[in-house]
Amino acid sequence: MTAPERFLAPLDVRLLAALEREPNLVHAARAVGVSRDRAVYRLARLARLFGGPAALGRRGGATPGATRLTPLGRRLLDRARGARPGTNRWAGRYVTRPSPRVELAGGGMLEVAFRAPEGSRVSVEVDPEAFVVARTPAALSARNALAVVLRRVQHRRDGTAVLEADWQGRRVRAALTEGSIVRLGLRPGRRAYLYAKAVAVRRVASPGPLRS
Repeated sequence: MTAPERFLAPLDVRLLAALEREPNLVHAARAVGVSRDRAVYRLARLARLFGGPAALGRRGGATPGATRLTPLGRRLLDRARGARPGTNRWAGRYVTRPSPRVELAGGGMLEVAFRAPEGSRVSVEVDPEAFVVARTPAALSARNALAVVLRRVQHRRDGTAVLEADWQGRRVRAALTEGSIVRLGLRPGRRAYLYAKAVAVRRVASPGPLRS
């Protein structure tokens, strides 16, 4: 049995989805109606099955005790949701002032062009192809400017590449040509900026209203 779908139980999917939007494992466990110990057991089971952690906790810093999905956990959740491979998907709270935006779980925000009830929880996606990449801040019409640290460059046979970067503790992917990689001198460890218009941030199926 090697297919992830044969191992991921509905509870596992709900727990991973909760970890995407909740600040830590305690809150995520409460959101899906299980104890923290059971949530720890489910995550340990996933780590044994898939050869690595689906989520990691963080001690100290500005958000002590925070738990975040790992790249493996994100892949498992995306696969369970049926998301297109490589699509950037995040969850957060919709607010209208000073402009329509989604305040993401764990920090960060995205300007958006869609409407939703004030304070509701929404999930959004941004295609890797929607980002414009720059090495320094640029004066563009795009409302979203993500300051990132590059972690990996995936080269494709068709002459394009996908950048994997860290943005405020979460992974983000951007697609561009090999020529742009060379021209901008993009490589792991360097800082860059990813720009996306508000209209490029689309809403996807929402998991329901946020608790206060």
